[in-house]
Amino acid sequence: MKILRIKLGSGFEKIIKETAKVIENGGLVIFPSDTVYIAAVDPMNEAAVKKLLEFKNRPTGKAISIAVLDQKMATDFVELSDEAKEIYKSLLPGPFTIVSKGKHKVVSGIEAENRTLGVRIPDNKYINELIKILKKPITATSANISGNSPNYSIQSLLNSLSEYKKNIIDLVVDAGKLPHNLPSTVIDTTESELKILRRGDLISGNAKTLISKSEKETEKVAEFLVKRILKQVQDDNIRDAYNASLQKPIIFGLSGDLGCGKTVFSRQVGKILGIKDKITSPTFVIYNEYEIPLNPPLTKGGNWLEKFLHFDLYRIKDAFEFEEIDFLNLFEPNTVACVEWSENMGEENLKKLKNISHYFPINFAYIDENTREIKYEI
Repeated sequence: MKILRIKLGSGFEKIIKETAKVIENGGLVIFPSDTVYIAAVDPMNEAAVKKLLEFKNRPTGKAISIAVLDQKMATDFVELSDEAKEIYKSLLPGPFTIVSKGKHKVVSGIEAENRTLGVRIPDNKYINELIKILKKPITATSANISGNSPNYSIQSLLNSLSEYKKNIIDLVVDAGKLPHNLPSTVIDTTESELKILRRGDLISGNAKTLISKSEKETEKVAEFLVKRILKQVQDDNIRDAYNASLQKPIIFGLSGDLGCGKTVFSRQVGKILGIKDKITSPTFVIYNEYEIPLNPPLTKGGNWLEKFLHFDLYRIKDAFEFEEIDFLNLFEPNTVACVEWSENMGEENLKKLKNISHYFPINFAYIDENTREIKYEI
C-alpha cells in the first residue's frame, strides 16, 4: 500500500496521473471527495470490482455508486427521467447520488439487484481531474467496511482496518482531514415520485426540509425548488388549456430569520427566469419589478410568464400600509413573485393571496452560525 499526500497548488496533477495509472491497471485507491474518503476502482474492470467488494465486505446486489464528470457521461450508464434531468441541472455537481435505471455497462456488483445505478457528480477538483484523465467513471462508495462509519481522515480509516484489508489497497491519496460533511443524499428517480433513500447535508429530517451551509448551496436549493414548482404549474396549464394563456401568479412566500438566505433565494429565482438585470434588495421601495424575457427558461406552450416581482416587507407591518400600496392587486396573472418577510403581511392578506395565486411558503431558519434549515411546501 502506497500513500501519497496531496496539497492544493503543489503538484497535485502528478499525483492524479499516478492515481489514474493505478486505477487503469485494476487497482483500488482510497481518494478524497467532497463528502468523505471514497474507495475508487474502474467499475468496468471485473477484477477491480471484485477487489472492492472484498475490501468493503459488500454483498453482490447491494449497489455501489459511480462518479462521472457530467450529465453527458452519466447518460452512457443510466437512463435519465425528466425528474432526474432536472436534478442534474439544479443540484449537481454537489453532495447527491441520483439513482436511475442502469444500462448494464458496468461489471456485475455495481448495479443493484433491481438493475438501478447511483450516479454522482462530485463538487471536487481532484475527482474531476481524475475522471478527465481516465475518460470514464470511478466508483464513489465510501472508504469503509460495510456497516461502519465513513472516514474523514486516512488515519481513522487505517486504524479501523485489519492488515489483510490494508493489503487489498493499492494506493492511498491523503488530502488531510476532510470537513465533517455527511455522505451524499441519495435520491431515487426511477418512479413517478422522488424518494429520498439516504439523507445527507442538503436534505435532512424529511424530504421537505433542506439544509444549506453556504450561499452556493442556497442557490442550489432555490434552483431545485423553483424548477420543480414551475414544472408543476406548467403541467397544470397544459392539462387546462383554457387557463394557459392567463396564468395565476406564482408566489414564493419567504419567511424566517434575518440574513438567512431569503435574498440569495430571490436573486436565484430571477436568474432562473432569465433576467439579466441585477436583482437588488428592495428594502427602501417595498418591491422591484423586472420584465421576464420573451422566451424564459423552463416554459413551454407559450410565453405565459411576463414579470418578476421582488418584495421586502421587513418595514411593513400595519394593515393600512398594505392598503396604501394596493398590495393584493400588484399580483397580476403571468407573474412570478418572491415576497421576503411574508410573515408580516398578516393572516387576512395571506388568505386572500392564496385564493388568487399558486402560493408556496418557504421558511428559513438558522440551526447554527453556518447552517440554515429551509422548509418548504409544494
